[in-house]
Amino acid sequence: MDPYVGRHLNWRALTDDDLVDLDSLRGQIELLDDPVVSSLERLVGMDDVTDLSDNSVGGWDDFGNLLAYGWNIVDEDGIAKVYLLGGVHPTHRYLGIGRSVLEWQQRRAIEWRDEHRPGEPVWLGCYVDHAQAGLGKLLEKLGFEQERYFYDMHRPLDDLPPLLDVDGVRIERFDQRHATDLLKLHNICFRDTLGTRRVGNSVWQESLTRDSFRPAWSWVALVDDAPVGYALSGLDEELALEGATFGWTDRVGVHPDFRGRGIAIALLQRTLVAMAEDGCDGAGIGVDTTDPASPGLLKRNLGYEPRDGLVLMSKVVPAEHP
Repeated sequence: MDPYVGRHLNWRALTDDDLVDLDSLRGQIELLDDPVVSSLERLVGMDDVTDLSDNSVGGWDDFGNLLAYGWNIVDEDGIAKVYLLGGVHPTHRYLGIGRSVLEWQQRRAIEWRDEHRPGEPVWLGCYVDHAQAGLGKLLEKLGFEQERYFYDMHRPLDDLPPLLDVDGVRIERFDQRHATDLLKLHNICFRDTLGTRRVGNSVWQESLTRDSFRPAWSWVALVDDAPVGYALSGLDEELALEGATFGWTDRVGVHPDFRGRGIAIALLQRTLVAMAEDGCDGAGIGVDTTDPASPGLLKRNLGYEPRDGLVLMSKVVPAEHP
């Protein structure tokens, strides 16, 4: 792997020894951009650094200051997927460094594909904060398109909406006996042509057994004993560190054949009531959608207010790409 990116900085692969400097650089970038870091941390597995030196690059000035980086996060569950993370220090922008880093990341992603998944397409994705218009335009020039929208929304737990019942649908609290069927339902709800949204069994089971998960705040909608919808929630771990008890719903889905009947609203109403009964200070939800109008629906029906937003931009490099 050639670590050269451009002439402005000195480039080499990042290593574990650079993680402190990387955290410092990201912190300086955040001071200017104020990105949705909390959402990004949840969406991309940034805690696994086992292949950091193989899939990353950093740019240093002559005084040893890390001023730019690119980090490819590989996900091999299903179709080969590579998430592109990176940034440039505010003092070194508008020099073409960001574009050069992204071009390097694309080349490296294709190299990784050819090494580990030869003869297959590779999906490339990059999360863009709504305030990062420049990054979005750059990705468009490189052939990326908007694929999904992500929003963090919050609301207090007073003045809760009345519970909605849906004809022919029974709603009950989550139980582990639902786990396998809900995984199948989840992959139907978020199915796409290439299978980039598919969740594997190990990831699903881990999400349902972690300490922060709360079965009492999670609900399942059933028709003839078969699940057709779900809302799975847990404790917001970041706010818990600050001493707040905040409920967080991070998985909501309704089978395509049963949408438009109010099932998601009915599930989330019960989620809010359960969190309030347990004394939560507030409630939040992570919205993952192809429809940018979804936050408006949650605001009108359930009182959630949008706080942060991300757009996932992506492209697929076909198998025959050299």
